[in-house]
Amino acid sequence: LCNTGRPVDVTQSVKHTHRPSKPTTTPSGPHVDPAPSAPIKQHNNERLRNKKVACLRNVRILPVAQIHGLDPSSQPRAWLDIVASANTSHQQKNEAMEEILLLAKDKRRAKIFLDEGILDSIIWTLSRYFEKVEVVGKQTDWAFPEISPNEKVAASLAAQCCVTLGKAHCAAIHTEGDLQLMSMYERGTVPEERQVAQMLYEVPHHTRITKTNDPTIVEPSKEVFALRQLSLVQAEELARSIKAVADGKM
Repeated sequence: LCNTGRPVDVTQSVKHTHRPSKPTTTPSGPHVDPAPSAPIKQHNNERLRNKKVACLRNVRILPVAQIHGLDPSSQPRAWLDIVASANTSHQQKNEAMEEILLLAKDKRRAKIFLDEGILDSIIWTLSRYFEKVEVVGKQTDWAFPEISPNEKVAASLAAQCCVTLGKAHCAAIHTEGDLQLMSMYERGTVPEERQVAQMLYEVPHHTRITKTNDPTIVEPSKEVFALRQLSLVQAEELARSIKAVADGKM
């Protein structure tokens, strides 16, 4: 059975349709390195090659009050626009992530978020957090080495959202037609960490590859990202860290 042990190499073609919601324009922001940082699964090649980075975008967004009035089918992309924008505040991003956390419990909406690249923003937030965790108590010449309260909250929400997406992804992809496996998920006998690792292994994301001596200095228009496909070992390691943050242990 899939996901009863370590994540397994299960590839399943997922149809992707990029339909920006009304409040968006063509996303602009970070540069994308044309060469992916690791081989991408064949069935994802065409879908991901032309995909924009869902992070640090310079796009027009709707006010929060208006998003609540949108048709339910348009809300996921509208909330993602806020999280992926380079021009929104910590408070706005956190509020959007709280909404995404609720919406992502639904398998269909979770798929929309993953297809639209939400992992780009989630991994961006968590990577910045992990970098600062590694230098806690150490001497550094970074401009902003301390973890602010806002960053702590943002990392926690991103991690919780990642866990929720992982559960929804596995429930949608790996239990279809398998009542026994579906029952295992419902009873909670498949560890969340393994479900997150499975998702991270199967869903590539863009990651920052900007060359800099100070990663705490971010210039959206100059940032460079590359598409990354995690190996099973990398996915498991990252999932452990993400689960630790979600549980308040890091």
